[in-house]
Amino acid sequence: MDNLRENLDQFPHISPDLEEMEKMLGQGRELESRINALRGQWREVAAELRTLTAQGERLRARLGAHLKAKYGFTSEALVRYGFRPLAINRRRPAVTKPEVPTPPPAGEEPTGPEPAEV
Repeated sequence: MDNLRENLDQFPHISPDLEEMEKMLGQGRELESRINALRGQWREVAAELRTLTAQGERLRARLGAHLKAKYGFTSEALVRYGFRPLAINRRRPAVTKPEVPTPPPAGEEPTGPEPAEV
C-alpha cells in the first residue's frame, strides 16, 4: 500500500480505490481488536460458568443424598426426581460343574477301573 501511495502520480485513476482500501483496513483492525476484547470476556464468562456448574453439581448431589436418605438407595421413587436407584444384585445359585478327568501324560497308561471280563 505504501509503495502504491508513493507512486500515485503514475496511477491517478486508482486513488479512490486506494482510499477505500485504507478505510477497509482500518475497519478490519478495529474488528480484530473487538474480537480480542470479546475473547477476554469469553474467558471470564466461561470461568464463571465452570464455577457455577461445579456449585450446581455439589448442590444436586446434596439433594440426592437427602432423597436417598428418605426413600432408600434402592427405591424406585428416586427416578421421579431424576436419580438412579442402586441396582439390587441378586446372586444366582452356584452351579457346580461336573469334574472332567484330566488325561494322563503321554506315554503313561490311564489308571482307573479295569475293563470287565466277559
